[in-house]
Amino acid sequence: MTAISVKAPDWRSLRRVFVTLVLGAIGGALVQASGFPAGWLCGSMAAVMIGVLWGRDLKVPEKLRGFAFVFLGTSMGTSLTPETIEKIQTWPLSITILMISVVATMVVGTQYLVRRHQWDIISARLSSVPGALSAVLAIAGDSKGDIGKITVSQGLRQIVLVCMVPVMLYFSPDIAPVAKAAVASLPDLFLMLAVGAVGAFIGMALRIPGGLLVGALLGSGLIHAMGWVSGTMPSIVLVLAYIVAGSAIGARLRGMSMAVLKSICVPAIGSIMAAIVVAAIFAALTSTLTGLPFLEVWLAFAPGGVESMTILAFVLNLDPSFVSSHHIIRLIALMLLSPIWTIGLKTRPAA
Repeated sequence: MTAISVKAPDWRSLRRVFVTLVLGAIGGALVQASGFPAGWLCGSMAAVMIGVLWGRDLKVPEKLRGFAFVFLGTSMGTSLTPETIEKIQTWPLSITILMISVVATMVVGTQYLVRRHQWDIISARLSSVPGALSAVLAIAGDSKGDIGKITVSQGLRQIVLVCMVPVMLYFSPDIAPVAKAAVASLPDLFLMLAVGAVGAFIGMALRIPGGLLVGALLGSGLIHAMGWVSGTMPSIVLVLAYIVAGSAIGARLRGMSMAVLKSICVPAIGSIMAAIVVAAIFAALTSTLTGLPFLEVWLAFAPGGVESMTILAFVLNLDPSFVSSHHIIRLIALMLLSPIWTIGLKTRPAA
């Protein structure tokens, strides 16, 4: 009779994840208590990021991060209302301006890094692409650019934006108070999660950027818009999901040396701030022409990741469907533009 072997749990890895989430929870609680926007998300991210730079080996498993995104996306579906659907007619104009904003961001960022910090043109161009990380790193691997600079710049862009957007909104008089939505009934919760999970699976299968989050949002949003369910997730579930998502973002600095970070940090952050200003200028124009709230448009134009910007929109009582849709369109455009943007750049000789 053949014995069945059972793999023993990796206690060291589990302990590392536990420490990461506890640290994230403490940071989130402290920032949330201060009244800072998106406190649970930003606080957990900042705490884990500090821990990583302090030398701690912190990590959030991809599967756990994925579960958090499904729960958050499902809850975000409550924002898809008939009023939201009506706003879609203003999207063609905002998307057109978004495309112009993307090109302007890349040009301004490249010129800043080359002229102010004497970066080589290859590294500057690839570091200034506001998104499409996989495409950028694939091109960087074949180019003669500094892969370290490009990787760190792209990673910092995500983290700085998640930190800076709530700071700017904190001092803005236009931010709307977060509505206290009713918690869904148990049958509605089960249906929301089931449809959200199916949407997340489809989003991943179709390889949509941020597919887990966006797919769950669209699946849950569909049944909310049709009136089949009402209400949102219990607050404790959302808090836990924010802690996981924030901790995962903060852990992205894992393995980065302080020396490398210091040498690249100032130029990269300067380029990121330039991108934020460019996005704000075009967002102001779009808001004026369409009547959409400036903060909502700005978050949709901000050069951050689909998941993090969509989560911020939800936390800050803005329209996550508008934000996520524009970010997906921006990323698709960037994947097409990135090879064109790097035409003429020197490549590494074939092995």
